[in-house]
Amino acid sequence: MRLQELKEKLLEIKNMGEIESMRKGNTGVGYTLECLLDIEENNDSAADIDGCIELKAKRRDGSARTTSFTQSPIWLKKTRDIVKEYGWADKDKPERLNFYPSLNYKNPTPQGLSLGIEGKELVIKGKRGEKLATLPLEVLQFRFRQKFNSLMLVVADRTKERGQPERFHFNEAHYCTDISPDRITKLLKDGKMILEFRIWMDKESERLRDRGMAVRLSSKWTKELFKKVEKVV
Repeated sequence: MRLQELKEKLLEIKNMGEIESMRKGNTGVGYTLECLLDIEENNDSAADIDGCIELKAKRRDGSARTTSFTQSPIWLKKTRDIVKEYGWADKDKPERLNFYPSLNYKNPTPQGLSLGIEGKELVIKGKRGEKLATLPLEVLQFRFRQKFNSLMLVVADRTKERGQPERFHFNEAHYCTDISPDRITKLLKDGKMILEFRIWMDKESERLRDRGMAVRLSSKWTKELFKKVEKVV
């Protein structure tokens, strides 16, 4: 599907009015739009449309953060030692230690972890100020450009009556291009971009399961990544 065809289809969808969600839960808005556009659900790093346009749908009143991508940092200490010191017991699986901190540039975590920027690097520090991991900002910038070469951000009003499925009216869309490295750094410093580790360790065997570091951003801030934003619907 080319860009002009996508714009035309989005206008057709707007004119359809309210549409019943095709899936329950938070992912219903995106899944419903993909079905209407006849796009196969995509969970890999490739763009959704024509290999270069990423598609994102959001509820107008929604503020939940979504994962842009995952990226492992450069660990400066053994991951097991970090999980032992900063992890916490899993309520449902007591044999596990979880390490799922949510790192915000402005505020340390309850465990004392903090996120900073030193020169051209992101730095994750422990409660004593020691460096635990780093990530070159260039890597973060590359991953954003890789994921969001261009973005079609579609906004839906929604209605939800008790006992009834959610209904969406996809009535606004913005085509976003020219991602800015400086704006990525600004979103981090403004506390709008969050980094979340997804690691757990079996206490007995010390076996690790590391699903990477998720870079998360609320859809309401996504447009701020780009220098050019065109309203198409």
